[in-house]
Amino acid sequence: MRYKTHGLRHELKYSISYAQYLELRSRALCFMRHDEHGNDGKYFIRSLYLDDIYMADFNQKNAGQSRRRKYRIRIYDCKDDVIKFEIKDKFDSYISKKSSLITREQCDSIIRGDFGFVSDMILHDRANAASEKNRALRMGCIDCACRILRPQVVVDYDREVFICDEGNVRMTFDMNLRAGQSTGSIFDPHLPTVPAYENGKMILEVKYDDYLPQFIRRLLRSKKLSLWQSAESKYSLCCMAQSNYLGKVVY
Repeated sequence: MRYKTHGLRHELKYSISYAQYLELRSRALCFMRHDEHGNDGKYFIRSLYLDDIYMADFNQKNAGQSRRRKYRIRIYDCKDDVIKFEIKDKFDSYISKKSSLITREQCDSIIRGDFGFVSDMILHDRANAASEKNRALRMGCIDCACRILRPQVVVDYDREVFICDEGNVRMTFDMNLRAGQSTGSIFDPHLPTVPAYENGKMILEVKYDDYLPQFIRRLLRSKKLSLWQSAESKYSLCCMAQSNYLGKVVY
């Protein structure tokens, strides 16, 4: 499914307990496979979210605005071998994500608010046919520069991923959600963080393309599990935790 230039996917979110996680995990192992990345589909994710001085993206989410956009830098296991600049768009119950791989130097420039390297990239990409891979970075950095977006909060969590080829389904369990100050190095494994979610709770996300296989739909609707959909955002939860624990004001 597409909306203009966006490839759209469905996204379902649930707040689940550890007991529900164990039940879902045991059932998922019967008909889904772990993601090939990480150790048995598990890895650590750190994202640095950008927002303006008025925290517009945060406030749009809390106000329930159905169409909104977020910018973030994402790394894995605090390493700099894979660094992504991502744009995540929300269209009602659909999501669209664009990303570009960036270098450590480009990452540091974005964090400083220096987007000068984009002009050289635009000139270079015009002369090269294979410029699509930098599209998200180009359009994102231009918007970040115009809106004066700066790092606001670090979002940490451990993720376990299950995949099903039917419907291109991706089921993720995000646990140990923590918030960190954006002033430290995102590559520092000892960056101070604080809890951002209720103890023992985690977030289940189910993303798929045009249809959700019946066996997964039945699993999510199981009376035994009693799952309830949630609209909670890890970015919003961490902004709130940062305000409560770390003293940074969230407007």
